[in-house]
Amino acid sequence: MTNIFDVARKAGVSKSTVSRVFSHGYVADATRRKVILAANELNYVPSLLARQLRDQKTRTIGFIAKSYYPSVGVLLNFVTHFAERKGYNVTVYFTKSKKDEIRILDNFRLHALDGLFFVANRNDWSFIERYAKYGPIVTWRRIKSNKVYSSFIDHYPLYKEILEYIYNKYGVQKVGHILNDPTKNNTKARLKAINAIDQKYPNADNQWQLFYPEQEGAGEKAANKFLNNRDAPKIIVAYSDYVAAEFISNLHAQGLRVPNDIKVFGFDNSDFGKFMNISTIDTCLNLQVKNDVNYIISNLEQKDFYKEEIHPRLIKRSTC
Repeated sequence: MTNIFDVARKAGVSKSTVSRVFSHGYVADATRRKVILAANELNYVPSLLARQLRDQKTRTIGFIAKSYYPSVGVLLNFVTHFAERKGYNVTVYFTKSKKDEIRILDNFRLHALDGLFFVANRNDWSFIERYAKYGPIVTWRRIKSNKVYSSFIDHYPLYKEILEYIYNKYGVQKVGHILNDPTKNNTKARLKAINAIDQKYPNADNQWQLFYPEQEGAGEKAANKFLNNRDAPKIIVAYSDYVAAEFISNLHAQGLRVPNDIKVFGFDNSDFGKFMNISTIDTCLNLQVKNDVNYIISNLEQKDFYKEEIHPRLIKRSTC
């Protein structure tokens, strides 16, 4: 059986260096890659895995995000809750670069993790898909993949429902949109919904659109642009409750009242929406995450995967 000394000899490094690689200690990138390549060629399984239960699993799911902001905390809470109920642990990673993410994927390939939950990715999904043969990979992002599972919901009918609700209640008028990264599929779905509404209501004005790739700081930046625009719309739809809450807080600081001076709609029915009484769409995020976690565990334990049906709904509160 191949051992750590064999890997060290093949990689041309010391045993302690190999040990640091598999215990996530500091090792230069070039050396780490050399060790992992040697381990792959020798089919070496780290001793940590050998000490696990009979099923030879670490019973650990990797949670991967780019940075921390409150919505990530919500996702992490759901993931750890559902995983813990099934007897699994969660290890959290915040990546600063593509190399960071590749290191995690390489550890996954060496079975230091049983499954991966991606909040956000730095490498292309086509690259990440290559690692799906080493275990289940999931995301809450909307992607089209036969190798990475996504328990997503279609934002097109939901965003269209928000705009229909606004127009039916207040009449056709100017509506502003705080949107996510335009390259993301959910943003594309929302833009498609805006276009459909424009076609249905010729007098609609949905041209006021702001795009932010990350939630953190998006509400504040949007509020500053709103306050500096005399012709800004009086109704705003934000792509998350967190962004809507930050937007509202900054308007309040400038003496504007919601919904008297401006009406605001959120999206996802998070705690931010509940605490600030924001009109929103309940996307049943807990069920999306539950499906993702159950998909990982069903695959690991070779059991049938049962997907829970998700039924989003419009929630009318005082901000709109």
